[in-house]
Amino acid sequence: MPPKDETSGRLLSKVAKFVRNPLKDWSELDAQDSVPAENGYSREMLKEMIERRQRNDFVRRREFDMLRKLRRREAAGGADGSAAVSSFNLSTSGKSEGRALTLKKIDEIEEQMSQQWWKGRQPDAAAPAATLDSGPGDAEQRTRAYADTMPGVPPPPQAPAAQMAPSAATSALDDAAIRFAEGDDEGAEAALLQSVAPDGAQADSSDYWRALLDFYRATGDAEKFGAASTRYAQRLKRPGPEWVSLRALARDAQAALAASAAASGAAGAGHAPPGAAWVSPARLARENLASLTQALAAAGPEWQIDWRPLQAIAPEAVPPLRALFTHWADSPVQLRFAGAEQLLAVLAQATPMGDRNIDIAWWQLRMAVLRAIHEADMFELAALNYCITYEVTPPPWADPRGSYAEIAPAVQPLGMHGDAAAAPRQASLAGELSGHCTDVLARIDRELAQANPLVVSCTALVRVDLEAARALLDWTAGYQDRGLRIEFVDVQRLVAAFFHVVGITDHADVALRSR
Repeated sequence: MPPKDETSGRLLSKVAKFVRNPLKDWSELDAQDSVPAENGYSREMLKEMIERRQRNDFVRRREFDMLRKLRRREAAGGADGSAAVSSFNLSTSGKSEGRALTLKKIDEIEEQMSQQWWKGRQPDAAAPAATLDSGPGDAEQRTRAYADTMPGVPPPPQAPAAQMAPSAATSALDDAAIRFAEGDDEGAEAALLQSVAPDGAQADSSDYWRALLDFYRATGDAEKFGAASTRYAQRLKRPGPEWVSLRALARDAQAALAASAAASGAAGAGHAPPGAAWVSPARLARENLASLTQALAAAGPEWQIDWRPLQAIAPEAVPPLRALFTHWADSPVQLRFAGAEQLLAVLAQATPMGDRNIDIAWWQLRMAVLRAIHEADMFELAALNYCITYEVTPPPWADPRGSYAEIAPAVQPLGMHGDAAAAPRQASLAGELSGHCTDVLARIDRELAQANPLVVSCTALVRVDLEAARALLDWTAGYQDRGLRIEFVDVQRLVAAFFHVVGITDHADVALRSR
């Protein structure tokens, strides 16, 4: 029997509840107090259980995804390991045992997790499958994915196309071109001879035969050329090309270029005004600034510079060129420019107003040039546009210490109006190109300054190595960025194939030798 105090406490509490709920029966007051508490407790517990289940399911899904990735990575590693064994004949038993032990542990963990995950959820197993598999393709993909995680069950076999990504095999012509560019003449000849052998894969290919003949032309082997030309005519039932030594053509072309350069130097560079110390290339690179400073150091008190051939300035040349113009403006020098408007036009095109993505060094170079040539009004306008673009205070105008004057050229550049337009010059590559070949590209820039179309003759081009090919790739890409496209003509086939391998054909047109 409950104590008296407890009984009286319950009675008073029950009387208070009856006062608050006069319409309720006396016997229902205790039930009314217990049911809401029980229902509230059940709802809170149910909510907590649902949240805990969701968290657990999320963690399990994430762990299963990680385990599947590990299995796939281990499978790929196993394939690579077997390939390495077959290639190098090395012993990898230790690695294989470690990999097998790792896979066994993963299988055990997955088995434990799968038993815990699906315990008590078998009746609802069909419903998730119906909602997840939206189509036959999805169901097959999901079955394959989950099969990777089932312990003791190997992954389902895949089709050969899925096991190995398709890759374009290097052709024998490309292989010969790469060997020839690296100076491996024996390897290049062997690859071509194997291809055009009577039982070779390219025995009836005119391109492979002509590449072999061009190889003998490049190496200067007239005897092998004659024998291969006879076999070519018998196999393809057509006359073979005539013998010509590319090395002899290269010697003649290089001698002509040297004589032309000497004559141009004696005549004041032909295009430059009398006494010009330096003529700008079509694309001013950082390397050209060294020749500029050297030429000005050897010049007299007046520094005459011809900017008319300029078409573009390399981004890496902008900071040192700005420092050079700033130094000129702060020094008592006598600047004499021909074609200053061309320099300003190139800089104006490189500094559009409102484009904050443009490097600020371009604007600084433009204002440094305007200050060096005493253009105060144009400097103020450029400074205003600079302020609008970057929302910063522009540098103030300061009077230059030196003097400046424009000089009129005595002879118009090639390609301008006049008699010179009737005698266009064609740029050319000759001999073997190696290294960065900066001087060669600078010469071609000058020769192409006013040319249209931009044609480079490769009649006397013997070989191009990898470094030179990279330089040509960057050079042609620079022209393409300006909306221009270089055309290489009369290219021997091994060089043309190498141009294709390194990607030059993506930025320039390449025409093969026709004879």
